[in-house]
Amino acid sequence: MTTIDKIKQEIKAQNLESVSGIESDLEFLLWDLSEMDELNAGYEVEKYHNGHYAIGSNGGLEMLTVEFDTGIVYRIPFISIDNSEKIKVSDSIAELTKLN
Repeated sequence: MTTIDKIKQEIKAQNLESVSGIESDLEFLLWDLSEMDELNAGYEVEKYHNGHYAIGSNGGLEMLTVEFDTGIVYRIPFISIDNSEKIKVSDSIAELTKLN
């Protein structure tokens, strides 16, 4: 199980600022670490995507989240109100560095 502190430490350790991949629609900017808690509260991530913590977005269509139980990184549409539309991006934050 991962925690918010572990997520932030991993992002800082990996020096991640953005994520992009082979897929043309996989391009996300990670939010500033000091703003993540506020943005999660504003987007009501805990309410609508319980068990996830958002770490960035692709400009408004999808958020990039980490699942607490598994550490898996998903993308979830901002308009979604549950986790049924999540799409796996990587097995972990560390794996995100291999996408860039």
